[in-house]
Amino acid sequence: MSQYLRLYQSAVAPADVEEMQRLFADDVAPAFAHAPGCLGIELTVAIEANAGGLVEGAAISRWSSLGEMATAMASHEVQEALVRVRTLLRQEPVSKVLQVLQ
Repeated sequence: MSQYLRLYQSAVAPADVEEMQRLFADDVAPAFAHAPGCLGIELTVAIEANAGGLVEGAAISRWSSLGEMATAMASHEVQEALVRVRTLLRQEPVSKVLQVLQ
């Protein structure tokens, strides 16, 4: 059975990292936990600031199917959870979907 990863990458100001962590824990992680087919989600950050002084990071979610991922991403609960997160982003987000081979 195939699994898929969804990477959502962007960057925040260093002063906003703590707020991003709080929003992720309070809003994003619970919304994804309720989504059928979501096998987990993690928030990651680069260990060094980028050349512009921003902190790059990504939310990486794992899914059991592309259909369940698409349904969850379009759901009101997930969209609502992401609203406040997007206000902190200082770079245009990049989203990628990858198939897990092994």
